[in-house]
Amino acid sequence: MASGSADQLVQLLGETIECPICLSSVDDPRLCPACSKLFCHGCIRQWLQKEELENGSSKCPNCKCNRTLEDFVSFRSGSAIDALKSLVDSKNDSSISRVSEGQTVCPEKVQQGLRKLLLETEAVFIETEQRITQELDKQRALLKQSKDNLIKTINIMVQQEFREIHKQFHDKIEEANAWSDILTKNLDKHQIKLETAKYMVENELIENLLHKRPELEQTCAKLVEDLKVTSPNVKPYQFNSQLIPEASAWKFSVRKYSAARSSNEVQYSDLVTDDIGSVWRLEVHPNGYDDAKNMSLSIFLQLYSGIEGQYHYSVELLGANRSHVYEDETYFELRKGWGQNHFIDLKALQESYLLEDGLELRFSVRALNLIDKYEKMKKRASLLAAEVEHLKKETKPDCLNHVFTVRNVVEAAKNFGCLYSDVLTDDLGGSWRLQIFPGGNGECKGNFLSIFLELCNGIPNKYEFTVALLHRAEKKVVKKTLEYCFQPALPFGWKTFLGREEFINNGYIQKDSLSIRLTITPPSALQKFNYLRQYHERALATMPLARPESSSVVEEPKPSSSHEPLEARLRKSSISFVKNLFTKSPSTEQPQ
Repeated sequence: MASGSADQLVQLLGETIECPICLSSVDDPRLCPACSKLFCHGCIRQWLQKEELENGSSKCPNCKCNRTLEDFVSFRSGSAIDALKSLVDSKNDSSISRVSEGQTVCPEKVQQGLRKLLLETEAVFIETEQRITQELDKQRALLKQSKDNLIKTINIMVQQEFREIHKQFHDKIEEANAWSDILTKNLDKHQIKLETAKYMVENELIENLLHKRPELEQTCAKLVEDLKVTSPNVKPYQFNSQLIPEASAWKFSVRKYSAARSSNEVQYSDLVTDDIGSVWRLEVHPNGYDDAKNMSLSIFLQLYSGIEGQYHYSVELLGANRSHVYEDETYFELRKGWGQNHFIDLKALQESYLLEDGLELRFSVRALNLIDKYEKMKKRASLLAAEVEHLKKETKPDCLNHVFTVRNVVEAAKNFGCLYSDVLTDDLGGSWRLQIFPGGNGECKGNFLSIFLELCNGIPNKYEFTVALLHRAEKKVVKKTLEYCFQPALPFGWKTFLGREEFINNGYIQKDSLSIRLTITPPSALQKFNYLRQYHERALATMPLARPESSSVVEEPKPSSSHEPLEARLRKSSISFVKNLFTKSPSTEQPQ
């Protein structure tokens, strides 16, 4: 009987610490402060997140009170809940062992328990399936809405573009119609004059015609002159589109065409730059290229430098009354020309397009569309950024940039000693070293790491210097910069470079050593040249005058154009050479 009471007690305790969500013993228990019901931490967190997502507020699954995860009470390890779990688990284990030892159990209860377990599992499956279906349906609806909105926006832009192009078209049609009316009236007047002259010739007596002949000839000449200059003043029109980028266009004139054709010397336009930054030039073969020699004018467009890719281009030969145009889209590679061998027949060129032994061309280039232009501009920006970084490195006036290691740091920190770096020589001629006090210096002893820079030997000047205390983690590198006019043997730096605790405990000391990067920089490149000249002048001033050794053969000294001492002449010559070296601008050559 006592055993039955104990089992009932254990069963009651087991129900008390059973999670209502997963129906198992609570794991990492959380207590609802309103209904005192226990839940697993993971179960109640998922429940509250689902409630928040679906209903906009989170509620306790037992008492339905508004609660957040922080409202649920947690239990420390070793609390009474852990003891109850151990008791229930041990009792369940003993029950299982008794069953395994051959004790009889009620089959109906086992079957009932399994059915209950299956029903709970099936309920979780159905709930999960419904939740996933709802989430996927919601994602599909959002995707469709985004797609419809984007298509709607694009359609609005396209329709607006259609309306704008139709407007441009109708405007030009109206202009052409207006010219048609003007020219029709003008031609009617000329036709009346012509018909009058014809009637006079056909119906007048020969004697009268002899008298009127000069008048008729003058009338016909005037008609011919007027008819030749009669033309519509309508220029070739290109439609403007907001969806297609505007082309970059240039003109190129070829003069003395006859001489150029005789020698077939290739004519190059100037280098021109489009709105992306690519450089182009037009290549003209006056007497034809390859299979077009002596037959046609050959023209090629060349991408001299810039972004390779697909481009739309056109070349137009300008004439007095009409133009000859070729346009195409192709992939341009650097320094490779694209165009036409047989651009125009040489006979047609001479008859209609040569003016004063010269011809005029207009060529243009553009990206295929706005997206293509944007991609090319991104590539151009990347190239420019890389070029800027390269130029920064070339013009950076660093005169010393060195990483070194100092050792015996722990002992120096205990004894408040000073550690010295090796003496480092810059590219001007000065020598430097760092003084490191791991235990601090002066009034900062015991509280900070102190670092000072000393000009051991050199000319006093202003420098900017940077000291970086290196660390394996890039984010923990400590870097500090100062600017100071250094005097020899007078160190300058930081008494409070880094706090002692952070310095010792954050991994800066590796194998009893520190790694430090020292960078010393003059204020500008011009100042660096000035400092170099000072060092050069000092070196010349301290140079001993060379004296010839005694020898049996004495060479006659070469005559000098000056009576100055050799040392002074050498110093002036060297200073002049340095000045010329630093002030001479690099020569630029025009590409051929």
